[in-house]
Parts: sequence; structure tokens; C-alpha cells
Amino acid sequence: MAKREGGENVRDRISRRLDLLPDLLGKEGLVEIRGRGSVTVRGGGKILLYTPEEIRISMPRCVLSISGEELVCTSYFQGAVGVDGRIGGVFFEEVGE
Repeated sequence: MAKREGGENVRDRISRRLDLLPDLLGKEGLVEIRGRGSVTVRGGGKILLYTPEEIRISMPRCVLSISGEELVCTSYFQGAVGVDGRIGGVFFEEVGE
């Protein structure tokens, strides 16, 4: 990302001016956890594994693993995945180059 003379890149300027969190404009996706019952993933791709105990989603630079009980994919639309159930953990797993 191109930086200006002051050291601030375009993404940082946009997020500051629009009062957005820098993560919302990032290239790595966004993961929202609401309590222990809901996870929303934006910027994700293919669902790699889908069981009631684990759902794995490919992300631009990693694989996101959601573990728990009675997990269900409640939405899958335009790069956004919604997962509900009893969330036990959310893990980012690095992928080899």
C-alpha cells in the first residue's frame, strides 16, 4: 500500500476520516464474535470442513477454525459466513506458502 510523505497509507487515512476500525478495510477479513453463540466471518471463502463440532473456513492468509457444539452455518452469502451454536473456540491457523 502506497504511503504518503507523512508515513500514513491510504487505508489508514480512509479509516481515520470515516471513523472506521482499520480491520474493516483490511485484506485479511473480519471476524465478529457475539457472546458464545454466534460468529460472523466477512472476507472468507470456501467452507473447508462442516461438522456439528467444527467449521473451517478459508481466509485470504489463513484458515479460520470454529469449534464447539451444535454448530450450524446460518448464512453463506457474498463472502460472509454466519455460524451459530455453542462456540468453544475460534482459531487462526497459518497456511504454508
